[in-house]
Amino acid sequence: MSGFLRKRQAFTLVELLVVIAIIGILIALLLPAVQAAREAARRAQCTNNVKQLVLAMHNYHDTYKVLPSCYGGNAQYDYTNTGHSWMQAILPYVEQQPLYDKIIFGLQVGTGNPGDADYNVNTEVSRTVIAAFLCPSDSNQQGLMGSRANVNDTRAITNYKACAGSNWAWGDAVCRHTWPRGGYWGNDGSGLDRGNGIIFRNNNNYREAWIKFAEIEDGASNTFAVGEAIPRWCNHTWWYWFNGSTATCGIPLNYKSNIIMTDPAQTLETRWTDWGNNYSFMSRHPGGANFGICDGSVTFVSETIELATYRHLGNRGDGEPVQVP
Repeated sequence: MSGFLRKRQAFTLVELLVVIAIIGILIALLLPAVQAAREAARRAQCTNNVKQLVLAMHNYHDTYKVLPSCYGGNAQYDYTNTGHSWMQAILPYVEQQPLYDKIIFGLQVGTGNPGDADYNVNTEVSRTVIAAFLCPSDSNQQGLMGSRANVNDTRAITNYKACAGSNWAWGDAVCRHTWPRGGYWGNDGSGLDRGNGIIFRNNNNYREAWIKFAEIEDGASNTFAVGEAIPRWCNHTWWYWFNGSTATCGIPLNYKSNIIMTDPAQTLETRWTDWGNNYSFMSRHPGGANFGICDGSVTFVSETIELATYRHLGNRGDGEPVQVP
């Protein structure tokens, strides 16, 4: 025999544990990088969504010489669902012309005569999930698939809202103000109904309703058009004119009500009825949110932005133009 075959030794337990430890360390180092890369991709997609919304506003303005409005009927708080949101108006400009053509304006959602061709047509349209209206970083299933019950039904939601302005007089101390005073509505703090921004709810019932780009006195490059939101309340839908499609800079970015800040058991989900949480701009991106500017650009605004600067950017004509950070 030319020699003896030597028996091959297996890994020892120590060696195996060392290999496992090294693999664990590598995974621990790699996961944050992977998550950061994924969030960067989601944020880039969100930026593109916001860009398309602002460009759609421009295209609408080119056609009708005014910005789109929210219309809720003849009364300020008309819940008949015969109105329309600014997001309905821009559907043809976000590659949704066939969907827009289905809408029967003046017909309530879920109404009509059973058996008629138009019965529930608007309901079906209102349930349509539009990818361009959703931020990919908001992975909440409720946010992706629909909203809470709204007028005995469910509507597809939106992660983006038009800027109603910066005047706001409700909520806790950090939100309650009529700043800056004067201007379009005097000291009126009802910023969602009589806002000093570009689109507010039921705004075609008021003298400042049909806003033109030429009326943005602080300059298009110094005024917010669209910002992000996290759908929580029953009316956070792109279909609905009332609360679903506008927000205010009177409330700080990524605002959380006092009860959430002081009670660890409370979250945005449990406090979905808090007005401030629903009417503020808010996002799932770490540290801030994407905002579309009236000149067509998009910027990421830090949640630590000075509140006065933030409110100036939400107001289209307070005489205090500030540059977007």
